[in-house]
Amino acid sequence: MIRMRLMLALVGTLSLAGCASAHYYTVKPVEAPGPCMTTVPERDLLLGVALSGGGSRAALFAEAGLEALAGLRTADGKSVIDKIAHISSVSGGSLSGTYYALKKPGRDVPVLNPDGTLSDAYRAFFEQYRTELSQDFETSLIWRQLLSFRWINSALAAKTLIEILESKLYGQARLQDLAAREKAGDIPGLIVNTTLYNNGRRLAMTWLPKEEFQYDFFTDLERDLKREGRALEPSPYIQERYKLLLPMTPIELHADPCNTLLAAAATASASFAPLIGPSTMRIGEQEAYWHIGDGGLYENSGIESLLFLYLKQIQVKRAKRALIIALDSSFPFSVGEKRLLARSLPFNLFNFDFTRIPSIMEERAITYQALFFRTLQLEGVFPDSKTFTVIALRHTDAKFAEDMSDLPPACKAEPQPLKTPEEVADRIAEIPTRLGLSSECDRQLIYVSATKLVAQYRDQILEYLNRP
Repeated sequence: MIRMRLMLALVGTLSLAGCASAHYYTVKPVEAPGPCMTTVPERDLLLGVALSGGGSRAALFAEAGLEALAGLRTADGKSVIDKIAHISSVSGGSLSGTYYALKKPGRDVPVLNPDGTLSDAYRAFFEQYRTELSQDFETSLIWRQLLSFRWINSALAAKTLIEILESKLYGQARLQDLAAREKAGDIPGLIVNTTLYNNGRRLAMTWLPKEEFQYDFFTDLERDLKREGRALEPSPYIQERYKLLLPMTPIELHADPCNTLLAAAATASASFAPLIGPSTMRIGEQEAYWHIGDGGLYENSGIESLLFLYLKQIQVKRAKRALIIALDSSFPFSVGEKRLLARSLPFNLFNFDFTRIPSIMEERAITYQALFFRTLQLEGVFPDSKTFTVIALRHTDAKFAEDMSDLPPACKAEPQPLKTPEEVADRIAEIPTRLGLSSECDRQLIYVSATKLVAQYRDQILEYLNRP
């Protein structure tokens, strides 16, 4: 999601030309999974990492979090990132997750030196990773839109972003290239989450088949009720509604994911309409069009796809335990409250960040999601916390020293440097959701926050991973 500057620039071009023509992609229809498809590996412990939405803030937080996790050594001497089975990403996190899966060194390159420090190869990889994700994609998008006479058409803005991501990050790489890397053991599986505007469901851009996500909630519910001497009452309406929560995959749309460009998948995940996208796809010659946009509109943490994926593996006994580490840098809802309390002006298109509107609905959904999962865990329907745990690392929760000794150099060099941990916390919370961050202080704060959070949760992460 991109803030007001992009909206004003795009709206301002209306006086020059008006809307351009529509744009959609035609893909070859398929009826069966392509050659790149894989399944979830059978193992005792499944470790997944969820990368939230949040523009460049999220992309850089994801990079820094993965780098910090790389420096954690488990009891068998391996790095934590050696054990990641899947990465599930949303929006800005998808820019980072796809880059990681494409550029990460292979399995033959050690992550850690014998003394536990990061190897030279991985140190260089993460430095390049951070540099590449620090680019100002937003300004590039605005100028390319203007200079290519695409003006304010949001579908063509999505096409423009694909072109930018191709040239700056991914080239012509496709999902099948990443699937080959996973099969070779070089990377974890990748799930790039998007939202289908047609039916409001999540579309997971992945080479996993749909069956891997189809956790049968009612089987576990019925088992738990029988244990208590109760019967499951018929609830056809609820059972049909539950199906809408399960992620869809491209094969269900008769589209082969294998040939999908990484730039297109990342763009779809990060496209916040009406500024960018949605991307529109036509399957073969059918007069039916699928409109695919920001994964954060459905769920902005990236956790839910991993939740269904791993619950299914535990249910069918292909895994014994699961851990999800969520690198969550979603924009804090509380920041908007502070701003609105100090505001007397009415809203209009030019002075109001309309992302606040879906954020209100998101806050409600997140609360119910957390209550639902935790309640059913306590009731014994879902696996208990020793079997399935989510550890959330939120960028706003990093603890800074009272004497400001750990303040990043760029922040110390500012004309009015931050003086207290409270000021640092406020600054971090207010880092905007943009496809490019101009402040070096903000970029360094994101990096330091992720490093601190992994250190803060180090013992909890390693205790779970090292448990027999």
